[in-house]
Order: sequence, then structure tokens, then C-alpha cells
Amino acid sequence: HVFEDSFYQLRHRSSDELRCKLSVQFTGEEGIDAGGVSREWYQVMAREIFNPNLALFIAVPDGASTFQPNPNSIIQNDRGVNHLDFFKFVGRLVGKALYDGQLIDAHFTRSFYKHMLNQPLTYQDLEAVDLDFYKQMKWILENDITDILVGQTFAAEMDFFGRKEVVELKEGGSKQPITETNKKEYVNLMTQHKMTTAIRDQIKAFQEVSIFIQKLPYN
Repeated sequence: HVFEDSFYQLRHRSSDELRCKLSVQFTGEEGIDAGGVSREWYQVMAREIFNPNLALFIAVPDGASTFQPNPNSIIQNDRGVNHLDFFKFVGRLVGKALYDGQLIDAHFTRSFYKHMLNQPLTYQDLEAVDLDFYKQMKWILENDITDILVGQTFAAEMDFFGRKEVVELKEGGSKQPITETNKKEYVNLMTQHKMTTAIRDQIKAFQEVSIFIQKLPYN
């Protein structure tokens, strides 16, 4: 229960407290934390945040073991804890690791790193999230789609545990067809939806760590 125990121990700690030296002790193990136990804790936590049973992050289908927030992480609310509180905690964990100079074996998608740094995303960032989808968007931009995407509109389909939901990319989007004239807007909106809108709340919760790490010496 290392993730849950750590969550309840650190979730309400202030930024000043988190900048203090961390002392870790594993239940049932003796020894004073001279640095080695803390390093082990960071390693364990880096594995746990990607634990599929927590459903906080999902691996992208690129075979590179990179992760981004799970749009369906709300399932964690069934455990009596708001799933966004877990993302706030993970953000603090990453910030604490940066502050302490600890390496953690956590590999996020390029787009998620850009969110951390408040950098703008482009459709090329889709390549590291969903290669097939990126190829589709690239093909749309590079080819004349007149009379090709017949019936397709400014809407996206989301899968919520087997239940399909249609999300409009813009107001009235489900009634607006994709054309050669507006295809760039469509690709931009799909890019935003795929890498931002669908996980906006999770990103915002994670980014609260910026209040903590803004005092890092290299920031």
C-alpha cells in the first residue's frame, strides 16, 4: 500500500514542508534513512503511479512505454478519493524528486511534458501519442479531401468503459462537415481534444505542482 500510504502522509503538506529533507521508513524494515531508503521509495513510487489498477495513467500504443493521464481516471472516485487529488499528489511527487535531485523512472509523452512546461502543442506531437491517428491527420493536411470525408463532422467519439459518447470539437460541430477549406481547423481541434481537452482536469490538477517547484534553483 505504498502509494496510498504516501498519498495520505503527503497530500496536505505545505510547499515549505515539501522542501524539507524527506525521511522514509518501510514498515517492518529497520534502519535509518541515510538516502538509500529514499531512493528506493522514489523507485517504488515511480512504478506505482503507472500501476494499471490505479488507472491514473495509460500507456500510449507506441511500444515505447510512455504514459499520459487516463481520460477515464474518474473510476478512482469509487475508492472514496477524488481522482484529481491523486494527480495533485503525483505532481507533487515529481516536483519533490526534481527538488531533491532524484531520478525517477517515469516516462511521459512529449505532449504531457509540454503541458508541464506550458508549451504549445502541435499536431506533430500526436505522433508520440497515437501514431495511426497522427498519420490520419497528416494525410488529411497533405491531400485534397474533397468528397472523401463524407459524413464526418467536427465531433469526436470517446469510449467511457465501453459506452460511446460523442463530443463536439466546437459549438455545433456535430452538424458541421469537414471540408478542404476547414480541414486545418479540424486537425487543430482534434489535436487539442486528443492531447488536452480529454484530460484537461487531470493536467490542471498535476500542474498545481508549479507553485512548489517555482523556487527550484534552475527555474
